[in-house]
Amino acid sequence: MRLRDMLDRPTLGLRLLAGDEHLDRPIRRVFTTDLLDPGRYLTGGELVLTGLMWRRTPADSERFVAALAAAEVSALGAGDAALGSVPADLIAACERHSLPLFEVPVEVSFRTITDEVGAERASGLATVLGRHRDLIAAMAGGDRLADLLPRVASELGMACWVLAATGRLVAGVDELAGDDRTLLARAFLTADRLPHHAALGRRRRFTVLSAGGRPEHRLAGWFLAVEETAGADPLPEAVEELVALAALERAQLDEARRVERRLAEHLLRSLSSTVDDAEVESRLVACGLEPDSPLRAIVATVSGPPELAVAVVEELARPPYSVAAVGRLGDEVAAVVPAAVAEDLADRVRVLEAGLGPRGRLAVGVSDPAVNAGALRGALDEARHAHGYAVAQPAPAVVVPSADLASHLLLLAGVPAAARRTFRDRLLGPLEEYDRTHGADLVHTLEEFLGCSGSWTRCAQGLHVHVNTLRYRIGRIEELTGRDLNSFADRVDFFLALRIVRGG
Repeated sequence: MRLRDMLDRPTLGLRLLAGDEHLDRPIRRVFTTDLLDPGRYLTGGELVLTGLMWRRTPADSERFVAALAAAEVSALGAGDAALGSVPADLIAACERHSLPLFEVPVEVSFRTITDEVGAERASGLATVLGRHRDLIAAMAGGDRLADLLPRVASELGMACWVLAATGRLVAGVDELAGDDRTLLARAFLTADRLPHHAALGRRRRFTVLSAGGRPEHRLAGWFLAVEETAGADPLPEAVEELVALAALERAQLDEARRVERRLAEHLLRSLSSTVDDAEVESRLVACGLEPDSPLRAIVATVSGPPELAVAVVEELARPPYSVAAVGRLGDEVAAVVPAAVAEDLADRVRVLEAGLGPRGRLAVGVSDPAVNAGALRGALDEARHAHGYAVAQPAPAVVVPSADLASHLLLLAGVPAAARRTFRDRLLGPLEEYDRTHGADLVHTLEEFLGCSGSWTRCAQGLHVHVNTLRYRIGRIEELTGRDLNSFADRVDFFLALRIVRGG
């Protein structure tokens, strides 16, 4: 019910005193109070009715109205019984805070106003329930969210979109720019609580709400973004229909994926075993993949429960209804996907980074394209090694394509983390300790020297030191480590140690 509609009812005799520019505000419920600060009992969108028993001095009006404005109520109705009329200080306070205020005559009870709003809401709820039944029947008959959402949003007079946590558009009234989708996804992932109000520039504002997903974690969830319009309620009750519609679609999708995971895990296990290529091909077909088309392998880990990792990789590996095989493989989640799916994977991972939290990690390794089923085993190994290198990086969210790794990095990624740490600490530990104790720069000197292929002149110039100073530093490095930088083998060891990230 809109405030304008209630004020237009002659049987109530309500007289507007302030806020005539906000008459299109909707009334979600009625709240009666005589508390000076009722803010903790308000949730927004209420029509507040008061008998003014809280007012002792004119200053009380400012405190009372400020509390209502902060709670984003729709309007204030003041009764005449206590003071005989609405005081001027209350009118002035409402004007300052842009809060509509109307006078309730003595002969009109607050119960009458409450009943009027309740009757209007009951009629609206009946309409909502009828439409909701029709929508459920349509989805049961095979209609999809992408078809139903534009129609329902048009009926409700709203512009809205359903998006995944990566910013991928699931359904909407029209297209939404990629940058806008990314900003909305980050707002959804980082909001302290939902619903959340998000601004895209100065002109566009959205209300963001959760719209389902299992497990119940924002990284794995969908959200509804409703564009707010001037003078309209940013969260009308009809939005609940859209949320329910998206949640129903997501529940159907989650159930389908649960079945598909079993087929995917059969495929992934076959790639780690000795079954022949014909068996691999048949399992690819069972997963809906074409054995002779270019495919990639993905291996990933995500902080949190195992089911979250699977859901996140499913979102990264494919949009809804496209084909991919995603399942658990030991402590990791693996996927086989059409080669093109991985092209914008890094962009989607960067969006999810906002929702990882202070200690969360998302590490992804991606193989080169495999031209046929027989090459998939090697692709899965590549993805595993790339994933191992991603895990060793300090950033919270990392995607490493195997094509970006030099051969020595792939070699290091295949070495257990404990062995890498021991190797690094044995070679570089004495130098790092010396640098800390003496304020020296031996580790950087070593890296620069190797980068210059052992050229004393170029290295000294790069470090801005005399060649004799450089010779002294290299001598100290050799003395502390027991290695000889004239030895090719020792240079290789130092080179590899410098490529191992501390703690990896």
